[in-house]
Amino acid sequence: MKRETKSIALFDDGSRASNAFRLHFQGSPGFSVTRVYSREELEHRMRKTGFDIIISPANSPVHAGAGGPECPRIWLFWSAHAPQRNGSGPKKLSFRFEIETPDTSLSYHSSHDESIEEQFDTLKRLLVRIDAYQGEFSRFQADTEVLQSIVEDTVTGILYLLRNTIQWTNREAQRILGMSEGELAGRAFSSLFVDDRAYRDGLTLLSRNHDPGGWGKARCSLVRKSGEPVECTLRMRRLNPMNPQKGHLVVIEDDHDRRYLEWAISTYQEKMAKNEMKYLEILQQMDQVIIRTDPDGVITFWNNRAETTFGYPAREVSGKNIVSVTNDNGSRSAKDMTVLLHDPGSERENALHILENRRKNGEHLWTAWSALTCRDLSGIPAGIVWIGQDISGSDPSIPPVPGTGHWKSRILQGTDVAEEVFDLLFHAAIQLGRGGREAKKIGTSFVIGDAATVMVHSRQASINAFEGKDRGQRMIQDRGVIENIKNLALLDGAFVIDGSGFIHASSRHLLADITEIEIPEGFGTRHASVAAMTKITRSIGIVVSESGGTVTVFREGRLEKQIEP
Repeated sequence: MKRETKSIALFDDGSRASNAFRLHFQGSPGFSVTRVYSREELEHRMRKTGFDIIISPANSPVHAGAGGPECPRIWLFWSAHAPQRNGSGPKKLSFRFEIETPDTSLSYHSSHDESIEEQFDTLKRLLVRIDAYQGEFSRFQADTEVLQSIVEDTVTGILYLLRNTIQWTNREAQRILGMSEGELAGRAFSSLFVDDRAYRDGLTLLSRNHDPGGWGKARCSLVRKSGEPVECTLRMRRLNPMNPQKGHLVVIEDDHDRRYLEWAISTYQEKMAKNEMKYLEILQQMDQVIIRTDPDGVITFWNNRAETTFGYPAREVSGKNIVSVTNDNGSRSAKDMTVLLHDPGSERENALHILENRRKNGEHLWTAWSALTCRDLSGIPAGIVWIGQDISGSDPSIPPVPGTGHWKSRILQGTDVAEEVFDLLFHAAIQLGRGGREAKKIGTSFVIGDAATVMVHSRQASINAFEGKDRGQRMIQDRGVIENIKNLALLDGAFVIDGSGFIHASSRHLLADITEIEIPEGFGTRHASVAAMTKITRSIGIVVSESGGTVTVFREGRLEKQIEP
């Protein structure tokens, strides 16, 4: 595996020590060094180049955190010491190092009995370990935020107890008990019961009725703040089965809401993407596969149900692609899952997808999947949560069940194309690639954005089917217009659509020069013409191949994305 290069910004004060830092790290594999000579130069370079490590004398004007959002993960400040020696031999340098990261800081002294090379080798190994830790910590924080959101919003009440005292509650527990977070925190768990006898009886039942997972279960009556009783089912277990000092987790199921919950679960199974119950049912039932990937399908989280369903431990699949892990290579299910991974439209989240997957031991199973897009604070897709249910009846640990920066963001950047418009047309292209139209294979193309310039560099190949129609009949956000586009895709020429979704023309012959366009072998004139148009305009091109239904996306004259529906 190729070693990742760590970039270093070295604040050079012209000293012997600075020069030693430069020579050592420049000669070390896996490091690159850029020298800077002032705080202003450092901040300027940090805005242009992201550095992993900043190395600076302790008395320099540079301070940790300079550079704002571009701040690196590690700041290293040094001060050199040369102990007094008798005789005329050269003085040996030793160093005091202060290392700061966004989360912690440490300091240590190197030994002057070691050579500078030995001191720097020790430092280098420490920096590599700290950088690896910071990367793992950042990924852990991202995963924790997703799981925390699921726990907070579940329809199951959750309490955390430490020595009979409530330490934390989620919103559903607060709703069930009619109390705020502040009113519950620090309250004795026993105070939620009608009286001491009811509390003791409840604990007795919880201790006697344990399932294989260590959860005690009991029907109890709790009391709301108003004094109204709440008939519920309690489940309780140690947070750490081997250490009772860690406290207990208590789950409250409001029996009054059971019928509503069953209806919500049914709705969840029919339309996951329109109902937040897709997260809540996972936590309550605790028998759903939950896999998290980045936008390209690389696995970053793999829960216990995924381990028991597919037979892979989390450490074995981390960093691998979900398509290759759960499917036979080249199978129909592998292609279908690839479409789900790269299809940004609403179809992915509005229906269950039944796929024939493969376990580690080679056995096959039927799984019902939904793929949910996670976005960061700026709205850019940051990952995909895959929710699956084994419906083959062969899961060994549960009773038999009856009966996808992100490539799209790169493409949209610098254009006037709205994300919704791209999604609708990309999804329409996938549908045409998979099924054609009226049992016929179809090849067509869409040029999206910078429509005025595209119209100048093209001409009508035949009649423009949208000319003279009202604006509402030319907006692709109308489902009927999308269906009309699919029918007109049988005709020659490209569709020209602006960034807002307004269709300027159908059957358009593109006139951009294709002589300097380089595209893979096997592509024809349609692909070359669309690629050439995206090179001379700020447009995005989508092409559906007539031969195999392959969907190809072009931007700035280059092939950006290609999938086999």
